[in-house]
Amino acid sequence: MFAKRILLMLTLLCICLTIQGRNFEEFRQELLTAPDWKTAKTKLIAYLPTTTNVEELRELQSIWQSVEPDACREYFIELQKKNPNMPVYAYLALRLEPDETLQMNAAEELCRKYPDFYWGYRLFLVDYMTWLLNAELELTNPLQNQESALKIIDEGYKRFPEDDYFHIFQFHRHRIQKNYALAEAELTQIKDRNLLTANWMRIKYFLVQNKNATLYKTLMPNLLSDLIKNGQLASADSIYSFAEGYVEILQETENKIELEQYLVQNPILLKSYPYFDVYAGILANKKEWKTLDKCLLNAFDSGAITKEQLNNYLTNWEDELSKCQNWITLQAKAELDNKLPEQK
Repeated sequence: MFAKRILLMLTLLCICLTIQGRNFEEFRQELLTAPDWKTAKTKLIAYLPTTTNVEELRELQSIWQSVEPDACREYFIELQKKNPNMPVYAYLALRLEPDETLQMNAAEELCRKYPDFYWGYRLFLVDYMTWLLNAELELTNPLQNQESALKIIDEGYKRFPEDDYFHIFQFHRHRIQKNYALAEAELTQIKDRNLLTANWMRIKYFLVQNKNATLYKTLMPNLLSDLIKNGQLASADSIYSFAEGYVEILQETENKIELEQYLVQNPILLKSYPYFDVYAGILANKKEWKTLDKCLLNAFDSGAITKEQLNNYLTNWEDELSKCQNWITLQAKAELDNKLPEQK
């Protein structure tokens, strides 16, 4: 009987949470479709005291700030003063702090004062990570003498070990410290694709640097797909963006079989000189001169290589290509001054 009662209470709780979530979404839509800002603002201010849900408060705050940043900040500062022992209001006031250094320092103090409050860590992580990624462009060892900040983050990581913001920070931390295995381990735990997309250039560089073709193939297609959806990357450019890193990894690891397969399976890449040049080198190393002979002719006719580039190929591999079917034609297209005698 007691077990049934517990089950019934849990069921009702789930229903209430679902209704609450739906009601907030409906309220949000009311604000966004209100006839004017005055009406929306009145509803928003009336709703704020009715919830302690941080996600809801953040979203309402962001809506208000986008229209009236000064009035919004003043409201939440006053709210913090009236509730000095509630970390959520300190956090919301700090979100609107325009000075990034002041915000970061205050967020660090919020973490110390309320070590179980997730959003304090979240704000501190975002600020500190922004500083760190800028600092690594200028400093050889940006994490030197940062024990105090790292101690705060480590404490938060113990309390919120599944959080993606901690994972992305730890990825950058280990990457910068050249602990590549640890960086890779953190990277594979991140589920939030928005975080991955926001950091995609450094992730791509890391995977190339670490020569991890498997993880590169796993992560990069989804990241590039998100960039296309967000309008940050043209669909036609995505194959080249992927190939840029993938081909480099395969070259660095001397994975010639997979490299050749990849280029053959993506013939559009062979219309671009850098990738055609890689493929031509593969054919030459395998002494597949007849195939290379045909590929050179197709590449020139399609505009993938110039006369000068064709000339270089014919000069470098003259002894072998001069015995192939298209030698005279290739010579003519390259307009070589010193032609070999015509084949008999």
